[in-house]
Amino acid sequence: MKKIIFAICSLICFVSYGQHTEYLDDAKLTKFAEDLTKLPFTERDVILKAIDLFEQQFKNDRECADWAYQLLYYYHELSCEDKTNTLHVHWSDEQIRALKVNDIEVIPGIRSGMKDFEKEYSKYGYRVRSYEDTTYAIEVNPAFVFNKVEKYLTNDYRLYRSHWIKEHDVPAYIQLNPPYWHAKQVISTKEVMSRIQWRDELIDRVKDFSREDLVTREIEGLCFIVTKGLENTSIYDDKGVIKKEYKDALQTYYRSHTQTTWGKYMTEFVHRLALNKYRFSNDIDQWVLSQLFPAGRKNTDPLLKYEDILIDNLMD
Repeated sequence: MKKIIFAICSLICFVSYGQHTEYLDDAKLTKFAEDLTKLPFTERDVILKAIDLFEQQFKNDRECADWAYQLLYYYHELSCEDKTNTLHVHWSDEQIRALKVNDIEVIPGIRSGMKDFEKEYSKYGYRVRSYEDTTYAIEVNPAFVFNKVEKYLTNDYRLYRSHWIKEHDVPAYIQLNPPYWHAKQVISTKEVMSRIQWRDELIDRVKDFSREDLVTREIEGLCFIVTKGLENTSIYDDKGVIKKEYKDALQTYYRSHTQTTWGKYMTEFVHRLALNKYRFSNDIDQWVLSQLFPAGRKNTDPLLKYEDILIDNLMD
């Protein structure tokens, strides 16, 4: 394929991204993490105590509250392991499945007890999750903590998180919204592009967005779907030509996002494809990987330090 360098200056933004941590107060977040570990972790309402702690420490510090919220959410997720153990003290996976699929053989007493369990734990943001419809665990309701503390967050971060919750706030046993990285594309290409769009527009509009690094990683995962393809969902047909569905979606996107980071990325991708008659090539594939996962880039989440405090003290 003919070698052409296209918009070389724009590619700089593809291979790195900043972490805007100026409002990440190390002392306050360390204290918050340590205080969380002192709460009665195994009590069913512990998340309410954690939210009270959050309000006490961050109600007048919106920028740091953005970071603390994610730590609070992570704490809620960690607590699911303990709640899952409680679930299985009372019922087996077979019994839970029978209830979920409305098996008429479920003993009325079991049905009633499990319904009461779900109702009680839902008050603290928990729900039963299915894995492959064979095993069950407790997961968090993504909106639970957010709805209680959103007034303390910055407007931009609140917008980001509200969109994120809409994408994730579906119980896994319904199987409508599994993770992107499954080997099969399980959400429509239109939905993939929509998820890219609001993120791309957010970091384009808010140049110093605190979690630009996080949003960019999410965009990269989505772009992988439509410019690389998944193991069991190829973007190319059996002749190696990009499918019309993906070609049209990419062209529509970059024509309306000529100046955004990811509009430029899609422009360059389709341009390279066009030079190769819209066919797959190893060179194009390697270019995609180099842009989405550039060698040498540091991908360290600034919150890992504080998450480790929780793990070290809670997950024995």
